[in-house]
Amino acid sequence: MGWGLLFFDSLDDEGISSRGRIMVKHHYQAAALHVCGHKGYHSFRTGNKAETSEEKRYAANSVCADCASKIQTWFGHDGAGFYKIELPKLVSRFPSSIGWGNRVRITQLRKFGPLMKKLEAAGESDPLGALVLQILKLMFRIEAASFWIDVEKHTYGSYSLTWDVEALIRGREASSNPLGKASVMGYWFQHSPSLIAEAKALIAASKQRLKEVIGDLDAPKAASIC
Repeated sequence: MGWGLLFFDSLDDEGISSRGRIMVKHHYQAAALHVCGHKGYHSFRTGNKAETSEEKRYAANSVCADCASKIQTWFGHDGAGFYKIELPKLVSRFPSSIGWGNRVRITQLRKFGPLMKKLEAAGESDPLGALVLQILKLMFRIEAASFWIDVEKHTYGSYSLTWDVEALIRGREASSNPLGKASVMGYWFQHSPSLIAEAKALIAASKQRLKEVIGDLDAPKAASIC
């Protein structure tokens, strides 16, 4: 049985060129300033100026690798404990959706309750943890049963939590970093901008105390948020 030749070059992300050869697109590492205030290395794809600008916007609107790793570790927290929080009555045009939403919400509270208790105990000693806790508190203030159904249908995972933290720091959505259907911040951006202002006010109140570790969120510097 004979073997054909495979040619490798640098073209599209799918790895297939217009000539039908197998390709691998080149990447390079470069320093980038992230929304968390850290300077870190980001993997950029080789391409034209528009692609490079889009990559830079994505990096600037994302947390650094260390912060993302920390959030993902917290997401997998499996400790004991219960977090006491007032849950609003769910609303929906469809009665069956309320029962469904309640079931999902209780499942999420059982999952995140121990983490919320841990992060609240840490207080302001961990600024990144305080932001994660704020996201989770905002989650359990959502009264739309449809949101909780989306959490189950589309899965609220560690990346979802990371994207929500990034959006909270930015205080807005970013076209380079779209939010998913089960996004906490995506929900509040659409339904209650005033609540986002309230959350931003809490961050602003802490900014001076946390400046050395979180940096200036209006003009980020290479500071630590972890």
